[in-house]
Amino acid sequence: MTIALPVRHRRNHSIEFKTDLVTMCRQPGVSLSAVALENGVNANLLRRWMKQFPVDAKHPLAPASAKLVPVQIEPVNASSPDEDIQFDIRRGSTRINIRWPLDKAEACAQWLAGWLK
Repeated sequence: MTIALPVRHRRNHSIEFKTDLVTMCRQPGVSLSAVALENGVNANLLRRWMKQFPVDAKHPLAPASAKLVPVQIEPVNASSPDEDIQFDIRRGSTRINIRWPLDKAEACAQWLAGWLK
């Protein structure tokens, strides 16, 4: 006998909904737990939103680790003859010497995997 478990879906709340609840919680004499219960959210989640939305903030604060740092990437130069992939393959009485351009290493790996099957 198989038992079908209910499918759980994560709810996504709008920023307006979150800020409205946080504003309600900041009113004097209002219980955070009561606001959470009335609106069908967990009190711990509402506490997290209160940290995310400081007083008078319209958007959540981004964590310090979320800042992007610009990175400059230099183009890859075409390989010189000294930068080729080189290997000898022996399979039974067959021997093959291969030189493959380094900038085509992925194609080399695919060919080699197919050949060695």
